[in-house]
Amino acid sequence: MLNSKLNLHCSRNYVFNPNKSAMGLSLHTVVVFIILARGEGMRPRFVDELRNVTVEVGRDATFTCTVSDIHGYRIGWVKANTKAIQAIGTHVITHNTRISVSHDDSRRKWSLHIADAQLDDTGPYMCQINTDPMRSKMGFLDVIITPDIVDIRGPSVVVEGGSAKLECEARGEPTPLVFWQRENTREKPGIINRSREGKMERRSRVDGSVLRLHKITREDAGGYLCIASNGHPPAISRRLQLDVKYRPAVSVPNQHVRGVIGKTVALQCDIDSFPRAEVSWTKRDDLYEEIVTGGRYIKEDFHITDYKTRSVLNIYNYTKQDAGLYDCKARNEMNLKGETADGVIYLNTEKEPTTESVYTTPYFIYTDYDLSPGPSKPFLTYNPQISTRRKSGTESPRRVVPHPTPERFLNSSTLSQCCGMLLIWSLSFLHLYFSLV
Repeated sequence: MLNSKLNLHCSRNYVFNPNKSAMGLSLHTVVVFIILARGEGMRPRFVDELRNVTVEVGRDATFTCTVSDIHGYRIGWVKANTKAIQAIGTHVITHNTRISVSHDDSRRKWSLHIADAQLDDTGPYMCQINTDPMRSKMGFLDVIITPDIVDIRGPSVVVEGGSAKLECEARGEPTPLVFWQRENTREKPGIINRSREGKMERRSRVDGSVLRLHKITREDAGGYLCIASNGHPPAISRRLQLDVKYRPAVSVPNQHVRGVIGKTVALQCDIDSFPRAEVSWTKRDDLYEEIVTGGRYIKEDFHITDYKTRSVLNIYNYTKQDAGLYDCKARNEMNLKGETADGVIYLNTEKEPTTESVYTTPYFIYTDYDLSPGPSKPFLTYNPQISTRRKSGTESPRRVVPHPTPERFLNSSTLSQCCGMLLIWSLSFLHLYFSLV
């Protein structure tokens, strides 16, 4: 129609005259083409794509369609999978009261609003312009439910050697993926999966809502996490604590302890058990009775973890009578009647520190000696003079060891005789050598 109007307009205002110049004809032709091109460009077009929208259930969702040169054309909204018309222009067609439309003052941005989005609202939505042919853009609305763990089941306590079944129930949209992991994987890496045939496999995670554990040991005790995720953060987790009952095990860091008279000495043992063990100390003497806390004996128990306890027996004002063998005894409900786990410590007395220090004072004797027979004079020798002095700094009477006489070290006459003989042998050897030469 726009082209026909242009043709009519041209026919009324222009009559071809061959006497006119060719330049005039060309100018008029250019004007007609500009008008035609401008009319085609005024048809509405989409400036941007229609973006997908993801919202949680109960939140509001909005699609925005951006167009140019809308003029007298209209924007329509259709839910593509059901072909249900939602709105045309500014009028809402659907009976869904949660649907509304709006546009800006420039009539470039047209929006479809879906309040309190529900799972049924999920699907493709189309923005249309009533051109011929129709132009449209499509976007997808994804209404989700973030993961939620509605129930977690399983035994809280298992006897060592038994089995356990842990179950986790989760919901969400899309359906979440559920898996199990150990808590604090640095100290206890992975889930130990033991089959009934005895095979053992360690895994960082186990997929599925059910986790089965067989032939449980104390190493399996701790927290287990059920984690659910459907690709839409955040993932959610719930914790289940699994405790394993087992008999106490006693370890002694230092089995040989020395006590200093009058000082405090501490005996220590570490207990690994569940439930927590009762700890007692006894001395292996004639009575062999449990040591009661009080007076010079004080027992202290420190709970390191739910499974580890450190027991310390402090003995104040230590005496020699305290020396001997001490037993650290532990038991819990898993022990049979009268049965205990024991750790033995040997306590003896530290030697008293010495009160004297020994030092030496050297002296020299000067001696001349010669090779001639006869009485000899003293010769040079060395002998330490031993004395003692108390550490306190007060000197005790000096005790001097008499130094030996020169004769006791070496008789000077004997030395002179030996040297004389060596000289005679040397001269004889030299004489023989030169005579042969």
